[in-house]
Amino acid sequence: MSERDFFKEDFKYYKKKSPPPCFDQVIDFDSKHNIESTICVKEQYLKETTNEITKHSSCSTCEKLGLRNHLTWNLYSLKNLSGLIYLQNPFTSPGQQIWIKKCLEQYPRKPALTNLDLHYSNVDDIWSLKDSSDPVKKDYLHKLCWATLGYHHNWDTKIYNSNCRSAFPHCLEDLSKHIAHCLGFVNFKPEAAIVNYYSSKSSLSIHNDHSEEEINAPIISFSFGQTGVFLIGTENKLEKPSAIFLRSGDVIIMSGSCRLSYHAVPCILTENVNNRYCDDESNDWIEFQSYISKARMNISVRQVYASKS
Repeated sequence: MSERDFFKEDFKYYKKKSPPPCFDQVIDFDSKHNIESTICVKEQYLKETTNEITKHSSCSTCEKLGLRNHLTWNLYSLKNLSGLIYLQNPFTSPGQQIWIKKCLEQYPRKPALTNLDLHYSNVDDIWSLKDSSDPVKKDYLHKLCWATLGYHHNWDTKIYNSNCRSAFPHCLEDLSKHIAHCLGFVNFKPEAAIVNYYSSKSSLSIHNDHSEEEINAPIISFSFGQTGVFLIGTENKLEKPSAIFLRSGDVIIMSGSCRLSYHAVPCILTENVNNRYCDDESNDWIEFQSYISKARMNISVRQVYASKS
């Protein structure tokens, strides 16, 4: 008799369309629903680094990166899963706009690699092509599923090639290092990132991130746009996972014993999250707002190789 796969059962349950799943068991930090299984770890992670960060970079770094003062961040972990850190939307509203625009305007451009490279040639400024008179080019944006930055993740072999890399975006490096430093991961070196683009019908299958050589470094994952149901389990892919709502601006850090945990996103929920970006009715922002009203984006930043001593 085969062992029961609780993770797969939950994944299928939240992914189903008819009848739709019930979300009563999902942890919702915004409404404080089901947070009995969580613990606030703000003091644990920020206490030792607050004085050092304030002394050396004050809050000007947060301001430059579109973040609220790090002293105001809310941090949580799960009681039954060490190493998982949930950082509740540390971004200012204008800050979210900045990063959403980068995800759509900058990060899919060369020298990044995207899924479109597998089928098309010379596709670069995907965002601007949304207004193209050519129906094929106009559809590029809707076909965009992922972009890789820095060391490029190989989807077939799951192995990084040190010769297959491009410059890592300085802005994303600064953001990731600052958040890592604030939480005590002072040696974190951002070297690779995967930017995933999800439609409302998309999902992310059950997996763990084991391709990186330096598994002692955390993975820092940023969510923007629509809400995802995030399932996080343990290194045993059969064990029942916890379900968490990830809303725009939320950050997940997987470190320690949680670094190799299985996780997944079975479904995307379309919600009114305009209050997270601010009421900007400029023509420039309306186009981005139209995209993220039906989509979710996620940036996962990793350190690939062990730091040289």
